[in-house]
Amino acid sequence: MQQVAENIYRLGSAHHNFFMLTEGGKATVVDAGCSKEFTKLEQLLASLGMKRDDVEGILLTHAHADHIGFAAEAHAKGIEVRASEPEQPIAVGEVTGHAVTVPEMPLYRLGTWRFLIGLLRVGITKAPRVPEVVTFSDGETLDLPGRPQVVYTPGHTVGHASFYVAASETLFSGDALVTMDLFSQEPGPQVMPDMFHTDPALARESLARLEELDTALVLPGHGDPFAGSVGDAVAAARR
Repeated sequence: MQQVAENIYRLGSAHHNFFMLTEGGKATVVDAGCSKEFTKLEQLLASLGMKRDDVEGILLTHAHADHIGFAAEAHAKGIEVRASEPEQPIAVGEVTGHAVTVPEMPLYRLGTWRFLIGLLRVGITKAPRVPEVVTFSDGETLDLPGRPQVVYTPGHTVGHASFYVAASETLFSGDALVTMDLFSQEPGPQVMPDMFHTDPALARESLARLEELDTALVLPGHGDPFAGSVGDAVAAARR
């Protein structure tokens, strides 16, 4: 666990992130890590003197296995799970989303094995499905702690969404914009390799929706936080 800003906490591993933000003794969780990581969330809550019931919702940027991992377990324990309208059929298992298989990855690179082994340790498997998902729409400001605004950033998946918290000028960018190469672990703002995207061209186009936002902190699904303007991060990713 790492506190990355006032009332914002980073969880996960060296290879992936999920986050919790708090306000008024309640919490919003962004993404659900891998399947064995619900205990990390419970430990963070306990360390802050909070309970499971204080989590008012889990927001999924998308339904890949390293982002939806413990969502079904959380739902079974009474926590509401939300996803975008286009992503909802994937999250509940009605539709199979795009996914990269291990043989498609550059297995000749040591960094690829570090990435895979790191996620296997925390329970990455075929993406688990959630029995029920509440949907949100593009541009909607959610009635959750932090009042995150939904910014659709499709391309990585059909319904990928990022979340902007205006009060703290924070963007949760999911996998639309990351700060670590999964195969080399090279740091810096970047777009994931094309193989990971449902629509690589659309994934790059979606960056334009992010660079309009006024941010002081960008929190990606993979890699370290980026302190500064998302416009600068997008410019670096395009280079």
